[in-house]
Amino acid sequence: MLFSIISGRRIHAVLVGLLCLVIASAICCSSSVGSSSILCLESERHALLRFKQGLVDESNALASWKSEKDCCKWRGIACNNQTGHVITLNLRNSFDDSMFGGTPLRGEIDPSLLELRHLNYLDLNFNDFGGMIPRFIGSLSQLKKLKLAHNNFSGPVPPQLGNLSNLHTLDLSMNQYVSFQNLEWLSHLSSLRYLNMTRLNLSEAVNWPQSFSKLTLLTELQLSHCNLPDVNLRALSTSLQVLDLSSNSLNSAVFHWIANVSNNFVHIQLSDNDLQGPIPAHVFTSMVSLLSLDLSRNLLEGGIPKAFQNLCSLESLDLASNQFSENIQDSVETLSCAENTLESLDLSGNWFWGSFPELTGFSKLRGLFLYDNTLNGSLPESVGQLSSLEYLDLSWNSLNAVITEAHFLNLSRLKNLEVSVNPALSINLSSDWNPPFQLDYALSMSSCKVGPAFPKWIQTQRNLIYLSLDNASISDSLPSNFWDLFSGLEELDLSMNKIHGKLPDLPSFPPGLLSSTDSNSRPF
Repeated sequence: MLFSIISGRRIHAVLVGLLCLVIASAICCSSSVGSSSILCLESERHALLRFKQGLVDESNALASWKSEKDCCKWRGIACNNQTGHVITLNLRNSFDDSMFGGTPLRGEIDPSLLELRHLNYLDLNFNDFGGMIPRFIGSLSQLKKLKLAHNNFSGPVPPQLGNLSNLHTLDLSMNQYVSFQNLEWLSHLSSLRYLNMTRLNLSEAVNWPQSFSKLTLLTELQLSHCNLPDVNLRALSTSLQVLDLSSNSLNSAVFHWIANVSNNFVHIQLSDNDLQGPIPAHVFTSMVSLLSLDLSRNLLEGGIPKAFQNLCSLESLDLASNQFSENIQDSVETLSCAENTLESLDLSGNWFWGSFPELTGFSKLRGLFLYDNTLNGSLPESVGQLSSLEYLDLSWNSLNAVITEAHFLNLSRLKNLEVSVNPALSINLSSDWNPPFQLDYALSMSSCKVGPAFPKWIQTQRNLIYLSLDNASISDSLPSNFWDLFSGLEELDLSMNKIHGKLPDLPSFPPGLLSSTDSNSRPF
């Protein structure tokens, strides 16, 4: 009897458990079916169609906005998969990955978008709407990302944009006819993380420093080509990681401001300003997270400060076109902490001097640009151990060396090689040498000792776009299949040599080819 009672209870428990599983499964399936069958709301569908009526869509990119009943499946539209509300409108027309075949949308941005009350992402970048930025956009209260770049907008930015308190991303860049009298509205965007105002004229904006100072969550600020009169900010977001103030008229006071703003910088871009004198020693001492620094095209002097010894994560350093003057080996030693991270080093267009530096430890170096300095002496064979190197430019120096196969031993990734205007530089490579690389852009050895024969190894470089061998001591005829070998050339300079014989047949002159063979022997 006891056994029967226990067995009955067990059976009852099992049956109850199975019933619960069946109910749960039914609820799950019902929920799944319901969510998959949700369509966009009819009112939002009609709102989008009214918006489309105001557009000039020459490439018929929005054809699906008519043929497909469910607007959630329309091009550029995304919906909430539980409610069916439209949450994304992405009509970006990108030049490199064109959503609309490269033809920008034009016309009117219709206020019917206000009926998309749950819209949180609006991207109209790279179109051609023109006129003023619509005021009603400031009433799209759920927006988190607003991108209106490169749309030929003009007139004042509507202060109503300051109502978008949920906004994380704002991109108004490349609308150079937009004007600003006041940026007070910016200070209300308390959630903003990313702000891009590149090529907007801020020279007449009133109290713009105070407006930026209230964006305490801002991590990226793009203000390139903004005609900034100064950057004398007393306070700004300590969250800043990316800062672009290039191509303004800033003086060296910006260094001290940067030092007080944040130690969390990852990328700093200050090129094309009026920075003068030495880099202040204290500015970069604590920026241990810095990955890239661009101070090119200024009037900076002296050497690389010792504080750069702390930049152990640095991947890219661009100091080109300044007036730096230092023994280049000392400069490289200052950067030794970044041996395992540095990928691009550009010191071109300065007064760095001394012998070519020892760079063997910089195992990730992809780009090395030392042209237009006063380097002299030999070129160590250890440069051939930089196995990651893709771009090498040593032109316009005073190197006195003989380049052999050893200099290219492990340079299998090399794409660009320029050593022009080093008159004492000789190229001594055996006639049967097969390079480990295949250049796909430029080979420049002008005013170096390359000849007398036209090098056979150059004939293996089939993907060149730019070939410069002028004044290279070549006294030879060109190979008969020259144009077959270099069919992709866009610029060729063989002048000031003693090339003789007949110019190989050119059945169809490559379009756009700039060629110079002057000052060679005749006939051609």
